[in-house]
Amino acid sequence: MRKILLVVFWFPATILTLTLSLLSFYFLDNVKAGEILLATQAKELASKNQYEFYAALPAVLGTFTTTVQASDARPELIRQYLEKYKSPLLPYTDLIVNLSDQYGLDFRLIVSIAQCESNLCKKIPPESYNCWGFQNGTTRFLSWEQALNQVAKTLKERYYDKGLITPEEIMPKYAPPSVEKGGPWAKCVNQFMEELQ
Repeated sequence: MRKILLVVFWFPATILTLTLSLLSFYFLDNVKAGEILLATQAKELASKNQYEFYAALPAVLGTFTTTVQASDARPELIRQYLEKYKSPLLPYTDLIVNLSDQYGLDFRLIVSIAQCESNLCKKIPPESYNCWGFQNGTTRFLSWEQALNQVAKTLKERYYDKGLITPEEIMPKYAPPSVEKGGPWAKCVNQFMEELQ
């Protein structure tokens, strides 16, 4: 009698287990296909313009939409960077991007120079607001806003308008002693510009 009961319960349990295993495999395979599609779409968007698209991962595994909202990621890149280094410029991320656009500057340049010259405004004369080493650090601004406006305007008028665009081109005029030392200023600015990409 025991053998009959064992056979009666064993075969249905085996069939049920196999069926559930096959169904699980089928559904997991579909989820992986969705992940591959999502990754492909993300790569396509990223290749279009790295500053204009933001895509969030789906909240539920296996579900996604193809709607993408265009936005400017530059303020967020700067915000995260300034927050990481605990810079007093953090509240001015939008202003930095707006001034960069207004004067036709690379949005990373103002922040990168500040990183090289003053560790993002943490090593400056008290209440000078001079993070960019203007006049060897002797220039005093009245506020962060005035400083950012003046820096952007100066970079535009004294450098960009004269064809000096890259840190290597700007360095001989902005930081002349650095030229004789092999260009550490330009290397520093380039390094931090790359971090902001």
